[in-house]
Amino acid sequence: MPAMSDTYKLFRVRWLFLKNNFVHPAPDKWSRWGLIGILGSLFFAANYAFFFRMIRYLDELPFKVGEELIFQLLNVIFLTLFVMVLFSAIIASLSIFYISSDLDFLHSQPVSKGSIIRVRFFQTLVNASWVVLIFAFPIFLAYGYYFDVNWGYYLFLLTSLPPFVVIPTLLGVIGIMVLMWCFPTDKAYQFLSFMGLFFLAGMIIFFRFLSPEKFFDKKVSDEAIIAFVESLKMPEFGFHPSSWMTIGVSSWTEQQTGTALWQLGYLYATAVVLGGVFWWISRKIYFASWRSYQEVKSAPKDKAQKRGTHKPGWLSVMPFSSGQKGLFMKDLIVFSRDPSYWSQLFILAALVVVYIFNIVNLPLENIVLKNIVSVLNVGLIGFVLAALASRFVFSTTSLEGKKMWAVYTSPLKMENFLLGKFIMYFPPLLLIGEFLVIVSNILLQVDAYVMRVSIIGVVFITIGVVGMAVGMGAMYPKFDYENISEISSGTGGILFIISCLIYVGVVLVLGARPMYVHFKQMYVGGVSGWEPIGFYALIIALSFYVAIAPMRRGIRALKLRDF
Repeated sequence: MPAMSDTYKLFRVRWLFLKNNFVHPAPDKWSRWGLIGILGSLFFAANYAFFFRMIRYLDELPFKVGEELIFQLLNVIFLTLFVMVLFSAIIASLSIFYISSDLDFLHSQPVSKGSIIRVRFFQTLVNASWVVLIFAFPIFLAYGYYFDVNWGYYLFLLTSLPPFVVIPTLLGVIGIMVLMWCFPTDKAYQFLSFMGLFFLAGMIIFFRFLSPEKFFDKKVSDEAIIAFVESLKMPEFGFHPSSWMTIGVSSWTEQQTGTALWQLGYLYATAVVLGGVFWWISRKIYFASWRSYQEVKSAPKDKAQKRGTHKPGWLSVMPFSSGQKGLFMKDLIVFSRDPSYWSQLFILAALVVVYIFNIVNLPLENIVLKNIVSVLNVGLIGFVLAALASRFVFSTTSLEGKKMWAVYTSPLKMENFLLGKFIMYFPPLLLIGEFLVIVSNILLQVDAYVMRVSIIGVVFITIGVVGMAVGMGAMYPKFDYENISEISSGTGGILFIISCLIYVGVVLVLGARPMYVHFKQMYVGGVSGWEPIGFYALIIALSFYVAIAPMRRGIRALKLRDF
């Protein structure tokens, strides 16, 4: 009973933080929440419309191909959600259980060990799953509306989603606890590197065995199509929670409630068993691993580590002031020392490889598909850059933390401070974007005009994305964060990612018209070449505006802030 009382008290403290954030928000948060509501509603509607049209298109395919493809689409969606929650839990739990700034105070209080573990697990669960569930909700709503399901479908979905997100969260937290218990902190970084590379290799092998190019073979017979449909009737991994969710949702839609309830039972049984394993392991090793982390963190650095903090020679030739060079070096050191920050680069690497792999396996002889992908390519790369900026660039000002007052009282101007942040992150993001666009366009065998336009377009998209991330990160900083994941998942981070995706979408729409004119000139001829200039001018003007306007507002917000 005392343990449950401590748990209640800790949950109540968290609830009061959340309640005060909504009931008594800062004056600027009202406008922030309003913008998030408007932009979020637009995103929800677009997501719903996209998947509704996709389901309707698949359902109209002959030979019952659509029926099985919809089944596999659900399976892929649930598998993707499961992996996203798992890796989000790994990253969030490292911060929440070991790195958060309030842990020293929390462990010094007269509260039970079990209450700390329970509350921290719930924090990890919410951090890892809430964005994923919000993104998935319109998909399930579109699926249910298209098939005209009854209220039981939504009740089944709401009942099955909790264990579905609890299972990967438990796996992620258990993995981090075992890792931090077995390895010193510096070797834990190496293990995370190995884990990221293992995930990258696994993704490549998985997509290779899928062999998506077989779907574009023009010589496919009716017998082959029927055999293919038969092969899709069951998920490849029947023991996986994503398969249980897929079978359960599909069975309930087909009014096979018995099968659906069995899948629901598998989910809850697995969650209960894993919960028991987590409770036993965490009680045994968590506090020992946390103490080991504190000892390693506070241990004096050896000579090799001290030599590693010297400024590299190439930094002296960079066009920065001495203050900007110091901040640049500090950011590099912070980035390299925080595994919860740089470990996400492995997920990025896996996504980049999958992106290139899908381009490789496109039917290049299909000229229509090749031209469509060449138009969408710049927009897709823009979405990748937006995701990167949300995680790394938006949080760069907030990472100064409570020591931001030292920057504020230094001779360094806020204009130079944010400009240094922009200069630091622009080259690596531009390099990633140009690598993706050049490699994918070479694989697509596009002509010289499309290649030039794509390369230049990525430059301006990167300017807009990085400028918006730096500026909005300064407009809505979170200096009192407990773990890094709170920065990008806060109201400012949500507002940034929605605004950034809208910007990339507008650029894609504006760039589609010049591409249409170009392809029409190639195949039809007689089209004026002056029209694209206006659209390109709009893209350039929009990119500079979304980069400069937020940075100006960010500079003003930092100058007016009371540190």
